[in-house]
Amino acid sequence: MCFDSFEQERFDAFEFIVLIPLSTRSMLFMISAHDSIAMYLAIEPQSLCFYVIAASKRKSEFSTEAGSKYLILGVFSSGILLFGYDRTTTDIY
Repeated sequence: MCFDSFEQERFDAFEFIVLIPLSTRSMLFMISAHDSIAMYLAIEPQSLCFYVIAASKRKSEFSTEAGSKYLILGVFSSGILLFGYDRTTTDIY
């Protein structure tokens, strides 16, 4: 991470110091996953970190909108991944 760019952009958030290593650990856990539930449990903390990073500029309206849209799309994709897609109810005989 380049702290000079944080100073130029005026990111004074302490969260970056915690969120970047947490998302990196989640990526490493996802790489080492041997089954789908472990992969799902690795994707969730990673995506939560990215939701916060997307909405990190507190005074920017665009950042807040991007974070909320990213959260809503993540909830839908997580629900589909968790509950799955049942093809038996949509087949027409």
